[in-house]
Amino acid sequence: MPLGYLSSRSTNSGSCHHLWLNNGTWWVHYTLHFGYRKRRIRRSLKTRSLDEAIRRRDELFDRIAREGEWVEDRRDVDGTMRDITPTNVPTERPITRRQEPWLRKYWQHRQAIGG
Repeated sequence: MPLGYLSSRSTNSGSCHHLWLNNGTWWVHYTLHFGYRKRRIRRSLKTRSLDEAIRRRDELFDRIAREGEWVEDRRDVDGTMRDITPTNVPTERPITRRQEPWLRKYWQHRQAIGG
């Protein structure tokens, strides 16, 4: 599980930013960034009071800004864990057919100039 952090927060976005009322219960939604990926999180604040929801949202965001938040791995349809760490990304892109002639000319030129 990677450690995620909030994106930069605007201070003039209003007191109800990130909050919505769903069937009488306040919820918060935010985006966690980890590495080059991001995950949208929706979480119940378990309160019917707007003032309490704002207080809980601010406490949650302060804690995430200080400590980060662990991002749960997503599960595939069969229940197995999906590897979302960037270590499984290939280090070199495969060469496409369209790139082959250009690369062949490039390497011939490099060899001709002794490079």
